[in-house]
Amino acid sequence: MARSHAELEQMLDAVDAAIPRLVEAKPRAEDFWTAFASMANKVQACAGPDDHGWVCDRLDAIQVKHHLVPPADQI
Repeated sequence: MARSHAELEQMLDAVDAAIPRLVEAKPRAEDFWTAFASMANKVQACAGPDDHGWVCDRLDAIQVKHHLVPPADQI
């Protein structure tokens, strides 16, 4: 069942807040991106059709905010 926009916002805020710890805990790029993708996929799976694009945009904005550049195969 799709989560509400407010619930998705909370999930995205949690992903955003976790980035500094994740960067520290996963210094190898491959490990970081695997962990980030896992978190992102969980949020995306909770989004309904009307929120899916918004969730993807927010995940992209989180990456930009933290100066993260995904590997070429994930762009």
